[in-house]
Amino acid sequence: MSVGIESGFSNDEVLNSRFPLHRACRDGDVVALCSLLQCTISHADLIAEDSFYGWTPIHWAAHFGKLECVVRLMQAGCEVNTMTTRFAQTPAHIAAFGGHPECVLWLLQAGADINRQDYVGETPIHKAARAGSMECVNALLIQGAKPDLRNANGLTAADLAHTQGFQECAQLLSNAQNHLNQLNGFHTNSVLNGTHSLSQSRSLLNGLANRKRLLEGTEPNHIKKARTEGVDLPAWMQPGCENELESMHMDSAALDAVSGGTGPVICGPMGTRAQRGWESKESPSTAPKELNITTVASMQIPCRCTNSYAYL
Repeated sequence: MSVGIESGFSNDEVLNSRFPLHRACRDGDVVALCSLLQCTISHADLIAEDSFYGWTPIHWAAHFGKLECVVRLMQAGCEVNTMTTRFAQTPAHIAAFGGHPECVLWLLQAGADINRQDYVGETPIHKAARAGSMECVNALLIQGAKPDLRNANGLTAADLAHTQGFQECAQLLSNAQNHLNQLNGFHTNSVLNGTHSLSQSRSLLNGLANRKRLLEGTEPNHIKKARTEGVDLPAWMQPGCENELESMHMDSAALDAVSGGTGPVICGPMGTRAQRGWESKESPSTAPKELNITTVASMQIPCRCTNSYAYL
């Protein structure tokens, strides 16, 4: 994976002379890094790729788990999704392959693309699986990594872990992949079986139930009955008192005959006689006033509806 080492120079010599930012990030030398950042006025220095791996300074910091260096570089202007020219790898790829979950999480929270694929179609979770890093795999899964993505060779992260001999990691990824497939299958079946049809069926059933209640509450002469469920009615208005209510349909002559000319007397529901305020103050010779006695069927009884009170 190295780009090429310059002949006649050791790695440290090349890093010290040509890539001091890279060396400071590799060593986690925050003091040297801050000093170099203060002197660096060109953005080109922040994205310069070394001649070994083709990494920028932030890739070096991510690979070695130097989180403070990563933070300082981000503050200086490095992009969280900076990709290498040759391999199209982001710092999240490198941190996952290096097995540094704290760097991975920080990069994700800073806006790293968790499912970004590199030049071979691998995402950070593929890199974590290659390294057998259970911590990075768990962190990536919790943050929403897709375990079912395949690389250019058609391999998932679980396949790579199994190939590399990390069976526990492979099992974890396989379980996550199966769980995701089950969820996707459930969603697909819901769509194929017609979720909208189910909603329409429920609406139809609700409509039938409402129509049933409408028909049940309708008299033969198309007058809707009041729904008295949950309404406190006087005892004489309760069901079963039809005979007693009929006694209220007395003509004025009969009432006058019963009351002896002193005014109408209405028979109550329990067979009692109640005088309704017509005393003998009026002249006995005065003809009794005609009363408009309203039957219960035509009375306006408040009925609680869904949204408001209505009179039926």
